[in-house]
Amino acid sequence: MPRPLPHLFFLFLLLFIFNAFSKSPWKFFEHRYRYKLSDVIDADRFVKKERYWEAYKNGKLVGYVLISKDWTPNLVGYSGKHMETLIGIDTEGNITGVKLIYHSEPIVLIGLSERQYHEFLKQYKGKSIKGELRVGREISMDVITGATVTAVVQNSIIVNSARMLAEALGILKVRKVSRRRIKKTYERIPWEELLKIGAVKRVRITGKDLGLKTDEVYLDLYFAVIDPPSVGRNLLKDRVYEFAMGKKANFVLLIFSTEGKVSFKGKGFARGGIFDGFNIEQGGVTHIFRETDYRIITEKDLKVKDLPSFKEGGLFFVNSEFIDPTREFLLNLIVPFRVDGEKKVRNFSVPYRIPGRFLE
Repeated sequence: MPRPLPHLFFLFLLLFIFNAFSKSPWKFFEHRYRYKLSDVIDADRFVKKERYWEAYKNGKLVGYVLISKDWTPNLVGYSGKHMETLIGIDTEGNITGVKLIYHSEPIVLIGLSERQYHEFLKQYKGKSIKGELRVGREISMDVITGATVTAVVQNSIIVNSARMLAEALGILKVRKVSRRRIKKTYERIPWEELLKIGAVKRVRITGKDLGLKTDEVYLDLYFAVIDPPSVGRNLLKDRVYEFAMGKKANFVLLIFSTEGKVSFKGKGFARGGIFDGFNIEQGGVTHIFRETDYRIITEKDLKVKDLPSFKEGGLFFVNSEFIDPTREFLLNLIVPFRVDGEKKVRNFSVPYRIPGRFLE
């Protein structure tokens, strides 16, 4: 990532002054762009439908266009506002184009330009929404390295919005299954067995996993859905478990790390209250966590006695109706590292499913 230029000091100062006297400091960074529906798909006629347009070329249906705010308004970036995006898909579910039409992300504060933001979006053209589209893997962050929050949320906006429309149109087939119920019974299970049966998952990432010539640990992390009492009560002190269950979330995720040179939380948490170091995904829907979904966990809150060390942890409350904890989901970790002084990121996806013995 390029070092901030000297004049950025004055930009920080200006933002501070603006923030002190304005009720909407993020207006300083607002950008709104003119657009045409044909900017994202090659078509000569458009027919307005509910929350989208049909696109025709020479009388033939060639695809669809949507504005993301009509589908994923609750996905907001670093500034707390939605990045409104025009998205085109063809009748097979391939993205035909993406255009940013509004945002207020303060990317200039880390030395990035609007041009770089738009370059980042160009890579979506031609990609299928039926496949994986993850930041740090299929979606490169090279052109906007450093703006992880913006990249992660923008990717979720594009992918979730396009897939929701595709599912509504029947382009994307999603198998509907009945949600199972979590057993409320409790049995004492030792830490080693919880790991063995997959109730707790461990992720250990070293430099070699990142393609580097080092065994240095970048992240050593454990995570689990704690709603089954046989999982949660064996991991957490009773008062902490009861607090977590009292939040009435869809489900609760416990994450903690024992060592590593990076934080699983990412840097966006300290800057803007968004956890850009990880997210969860299920059925093509990505869920991003904010500070309002979080409660800090310390080593004193755990019942686990065999950990070699403890670095940081948290309880994360999932309120999304689109994520079913009784079915398999992915924990996506976005790990930053440097190669010859240049910042890179890589995505590691770990599947998780509550063991069947804890389900009705």
